[in-house]
Amino acid sequence: MPRGTPVYTVWGWVNAWTTVAAVAVSAISMWLVTGPMLTYMRRLVELSSGPASGTRLPPGTVFAVMSETMPAIMMASTIGTLLGWAIYALAVVAGYRDYVQLGRLGYPRRFHWAWSFLSPVYPIGRAVVVRRQAGAGSATLWIALAATAASLLLSFGWSFWLIFAVFDVMRAGLGTIA
Repeated sequence: MPRGTPVYTVWGWVNAWTTVAAVAVSAISMWLVTGPMLTYMRRLVELSSGPASGTRLPPGTVFAVMSETMPAIMMASTIGTLLGWAIYALAVVAGYRDYVQLGRLGYPRRFHWAWSFLSPVYPIGRAVVVRRQAGAGSATLWIALAATAASLLLSFGWSFWLIFAVFDVMRAGLGTIA
């Protein structure tokens, strides 16, 4: 590519930052669902009258507790899902628009926009293909890789934290785990 040809487009940046936005939506969804999930566990532990190996709660009681906490869990899930779909659609549209704009800038080889359907793949592949032709343009790759790493850390961290929080609720209520 001739020196001075732009290596980034607005749509390329939008596509790359949708990976970061998806991590933010995941964090918000996890935060919104944590309270109701722990409330559900606390209520079940409170209602348990016997030791851990003792009597069971009647199904009607468990259903009543679920009915109390399920609207909050469903609301958090719905918010996360709708925001996730909006970000996903934006990533696909941005990938397509970036692909077209790179063609207008004269790039003979472009990473196909359909890779946007696999969220972090397009900004990574785009950066590799543009860098080979222009000698620069790796920022979208690093944004997507950092967001993917953050997503993994967030998911594992939250999952482990939630497991320990549930065990704490059970231990506090039942007194059976030393």
